Amino acid sequence: MATPTPPRWKRRLPDERQHLGDFGERVAAAHLEAKGYRILDRKFRVAEAELDIVARDGETLVFVEVRTRRGGERGLAAASVGPRKAKKLLVAAQWYIERHPELADAPMRIDVVTVELDRGGAVREVTHYDDAVRPG
Repeated sequence: MATPTPPRWKRRLPDERQHLGDFGERVAAAHLEAKGYRILDRKFRVAEAELDIVARDGETLVFVEVRTRRGGERGLAAASVGPRKAKKLLVAAQWYIERHPELADAPMRIDVVTVELDRGGAVREVTHYDDAVRPG
């Protein structure tokens, strides 16, 4: 007997979610560049995690987690970075430094940028949280 086809909304979710995330990352990168940051890398992946954006803020190396939400209550995107995700970001940041030893002496931090969209997909608000994730 053949496996039933999942409902249409379940089949499309990963693509839509990826598209939403990619859009949010582009918005966040533009926001950071407008603030004077220099984008060094995007979508740096290791087995444990992904860094959405790696940038320089002056001499400081900044690892940026981007959270994008559509149509929800304000602030929900920021609340979605919990201790488990924070640990993964710290591991990914360590991997990045190992692969780019020339940056090892730079001051570093992990920021979170939230992109809140209205139900139609228009940007409602972009919020940047400096030094939002810390070890321990």
